[in-house]
Amino acid sequence: AGEVRVARKYPGCAEQAQEEIYEWCKGGLREGRHVVRLKIGDPFVFGRGGEEVLEFRKFGVDPVVIPGVSAAFSAPLLGSIPVTHRGISNQVVMCTGYGRNNTSPDLIRYHEEQTVVFLMAVGRLRELCRDLVSKAGYPKDTPVGIVERAGCPEQRTVVGTMDTIADLAERYDVKPPSTIVVGEVVNVLLTEEDYDSFGGEEGVVVGGGGVISGVADWQSYFGQ
Repeated sequence: AGEVRVARKYPGCAEQAQEEIYEWCKGGLREGRHVVRLKIGDPFVFGRGGEEVLEFRKFGVDPVVIPGVSAAFSAPLLGSIPVTHRGISNQVVMCTGYGRNNTSPDLIRYHEEQTVVFLMAVGRLRELCRDLVSKAGYPKDTPVGIVERAGCPEQRTVVGTMDTIADLAERYDVKPPSTIVVGEVVNVLLTEEDYDSFGGEEGVVVGGGGVISGVADWQSYFGQ
C-alpha cells in the first residue's frame, strides 16, 4: 500500500527535517519501493533540489527529476502582477530572503526598469525594505506587492510601497508562503475594482482581477 509522509520543516529545524527526509527515502529504496520526493514550485531555485540529487547518488540512485514551475514567475501572475512588461521592466532578478546559515543575501542596486522577486523573505520584510532603501538606492515610493498563498482559495495580494508594505503586512498578518515583487510592474494590471473586491481596504486585493486566480476561480472560469 502507498504511504505519504509530510516533511516537518518548521523554523529552526530545517536541517534535522532534511536528514529525516533522506532516511525516509533511503528506507523506502532499501525495501524495494517506489519513492517520490514531491516538492512545490521549482526546488532547484533556492531550494535543495540539487543537494538531494547528489545525496541520492551517494546512495546509488540517480533520481528522475520532473521540472516544476517556480513561484518567482507563477505566484506574481496569479496576483495580477507580471514580472516583465514592455516599457516598464526589461529584466527580472530572483533573490532569496535567507542565505545559508540564515544570512542576508547581497542586495541588487536599484534600476528603474527592473523587477526583483524575493522568495522566502516575508519573515524579514521590514529589514529587507530598510536595506533596499538605505543600501541599494531604492526610492521609498517603489511599488511592492506580496502574493500570499498563491493559487489557493484563500490567496491574497497585498500592495504598497517600500515605505508602507511592512506595516501593511503586519496589519493583515501576512504569512508564508508568500512571494514579494518589487518594481513598477506591481501596478501595471491591478485596477480600482481589484481593491474594491476587499471592501476598499488599503493595500489589499483578493484574487487577481483579469488574471485567473485561485482554484475556485479556475473551475468557474472553465465551467467545471
